[in-house]
Amino acid sequence: MSPAPLPDNPSDAPLPILLCRTAGRQLAIRQSEIAEILPLPRLKVVPEAPPILSGAFHLGGETVFVLPLAELLGLSGPSEGSALYHHLLLLPPRAGEVRLAFLVERVMESVLAEPHLLAPGASFNDCVEGDLRFQGELVPLLNAGRLLAAEERARLAAFADRSLARGAGFEPRGRT
Repeated sequence: MSPAPLPDNPSDAPLPILLCRTAGRQLAIRQSEIAEILPLPRLKVVPEAPPILSGAFHLGGETVFVLPLAELLGLSGPSEGSALYHHLLLLPPRAGEVRLAFLVERVMESVLAEPHLLAPGASFNDCVEGDLRFQGELVPLLNAGRLLAAEERARLAAFADRSLARGAGFEPRGRT
């Protein structure tokens, strides 16, 4: 048996894609952009947090801030299923940035797909990098690293710094 020939253009190669649903829409994200899929834990309310922040949780001693994917994309629609079954898409750590996870209503499945890639600049911040056909539906392929603009990342980092500084004021002082 001979190995399958490589495609002429590497961008034509099938990619491992995660399909998820939120606000009644199906979305796709490259599997390589997600560190882990987690069940939705009990989120802690973060005082003075930006309105878009759903909350935070601790994972391995690290605070992870949760952002709802539907709100980031400006999507509205009925929520599917109970929050008990919603998922978090944990992003890989990025040097000098806070840890993030995107809240989706459901991770549907992982598939190999050949997306049609869009030209740079075709979407805001290039957060939609292409689309693919899945079961007769056109599904946008999101770039997880570009869902937040640089300014939004900077504001979130500044908020996290203020939150950590405020929390440090509650640590016990050493006795003299």
